[in-house]
Amino acid sequence: MALTVNSVGDNPQQPGIYAEAFIPDQLIAGNLKLVTGNGTLGTGALKRGAVLGQQTGTVTQANPTNVGNGTLGSITKGAAIRPGVYTLRATSATNFTVAGPDGAAMPNATVGTPYVSADLNFTLTAGGTAFAAGDAFNINVPGGNYILSVATASDGSEVPVAILADDADASGGAVAIGVYLMGEFNQNAILPDASWGANAAAWTPLLSNPLRNVGIFLKSSVTAADPT
Repeated sequence: MALTVNSVGDNPQQPGIYAEAFIPDQLIAGNLKLVTGNGTLGTGALKRGAVLGQQTGTVTQANPTNVGNGTLGSITKGAAIRPGVYTLRATSATNFTVAGPDGAAMPNATVGTPYVSADLNFTLTAGGTAFAAGDAFNINVPGGNYILSVATASDGSEVPVAILADDADASGGAVAIGVYLMGEFNQNAILPDASWGANAAAWTPLLSNPLRNVGIFLKSSVTAADPT
């Protein structure tokens, strides 16, 4: 950001004066101690006041062209879990190769046998139609990034846990952000995703309880109208 530099000598000949106006957005709506934190916004261009969730859960996706109709389940994280996409690819009806987020090969997985590793633990279960070579599954492991909380998500971000402190644009890649982790906030000034409801009357009951669980309280007595 470019700054305007004013040159001032030892004996300025002409005094100057200027005025600044502070226009509050009324996001903060109480005296409860604010607790802030740092994090990473994974995606999206969001405004101050956006209601954020955190990507913490794994998401499994079967290749839509799979021949077999078996399933991948019982997924748990190991101590050496890495964020990114783990890929499982069938070489036969009962054997799958496993690759980590960096593409490096891991021990193979066998259908019907629990897979145990320092990264991930899971079980491949056969269905009525056997797997065929080329069938595949992806396991997406989020890195704990903040994103806009969407009520229908399944990666952990469906649980609202923070309020964005300043405008941020991660449309070109993840960016560092500041977040509010505790405080009292104006329900007329926060910005939840539309999946929580079309207006404050609809989304306030849905958001108030999960936010209260993390120390964020919504107050309805303050307008968000421009005070000017």
